[in-house]
Amino acid sequence: MVEPLYVPVLPVKRNALGAYAALAPSVRARTMPLWTLAPRTGPPRSLGHRPEAPVDRDTTALTHWLRVRVSEVIKAQQATPAWLDAFHVEHERRPVTTGVWELLADSPLRPVTGVGRAEWQTTACAELARASGNGLGIRVLLNGLPDERRTDAVQGLLDRIGSPPVAVDLLLDLGAVTDEHHSADKWALRALDLLGPLYRWRTVAVMAGAFPGSLPEFFPAAPEEAHRFDWDIWHMVRHVWSGHPLPVTYGDYGAHHTGGADQPSDSGGGPPWGVLRYTAERTFLLVKTPTAGEDRSVIVRSHARQLVGAHDFRGPAFSAGERWLRDCAYGEGGSGSGNPATWIWAGHIQHMTYVVHTLHAFPGHAVGALPVGD
Repeated sequence: MVEPLYVPVLPVKRNALGAYAALAPSVRARTMPLWTLAPRTGPPRSLGHRPEAPVDRDTTALTHWLRVRVSEVIKAQQATPAWLDAFHVEHERRPVTTGVWELLADSPLRPVTGVGRAEWQTTACAELARASGNGLGIRVLLNGLPDERRTDAVQGLLDRIGSPPVAVDLLLDLGAVTDEHHSADKWALRALDLLGPLYRWRTVAVMAGAFPGSLPEFFPAAPEEAHRFDWDIWHMVRHVWSGHPLPVTYGDYGAHHTGGADQPSDSGGGPPWGVLRYTAERTFLLVKTPTAGEDRSVIVRSHARQLVGAHDFRGPAFSAGERWLRDCAYGEGGSGSGNPATWIWAGHIQHMTYVVHTLHAFPGHAVGALPVGD
């Protein structure tokens, strides 16, 4: 199996699932998502922190809902590997066992465990990894400079996984990085120094998200730029880690903020605006766009024309994301101007396509050019 060039962290929601399924085959073949199941109901959550009491108490409904969501991931993957993290729904064992692990046994998906999770969860992931032959991922959340205590915690997980040996992936998650003074590159490098020697990792990925989680209320109509700090971190890690025998894979949160999987799937309506987005070399181009109003489609199309007319626009042949933006920009009427979910869908497609093409051109990866728009 070809190891991934790129690990996007994506929520198990229809816009992200549809975006991954719509990638060109050559791009999808080098992209291995870390899918994160969102909560079914209740308030927003935070990865790594559980509510004091279970919020979703309807275990029958949760089990059915999980089976549908996991089946959607398996369908989108089309027999190619990916990771699946069920952190937000692991408060009770039976729904996860019946709604997630039973389906993963006959799929290419790799279960994910991590520091601080219940012992039964890590044991179940290890058993599933051995039975399926797919292995598993250890997701390590980095919200500060790691030390030897983090090393001991990960070593404890590895001891719990036990023998016979099973393929294990190290997924270093820096979370949101939206500040130029962030020290996330130092956190990542320290984590690699501490955790890299613990195991013969199959894949090591460093992931961060720089897409803004919120926008000012009075956001201008012209495109604004948000810096891709995650891309800066990757360049710094890659420069320092160059020549090290342990390869490291780039990851991000696609063209959406890191809280995409923290919002419940049945949270209802959102704000009266969404964001058209486009990924440039060092920035995201963003236009805040209304979701309602008499002239909504006219405004959406005018905003899409600003992105299509930008110097960084790669043309409608580059991906289905660019094609949608072009069609939206020059279409007529209300049909085809989309909604916030559509705008995220198109944003993910163009972003993931661009990232894979960029990474493929780095020294050591380029074996002929990737086809465009295949």
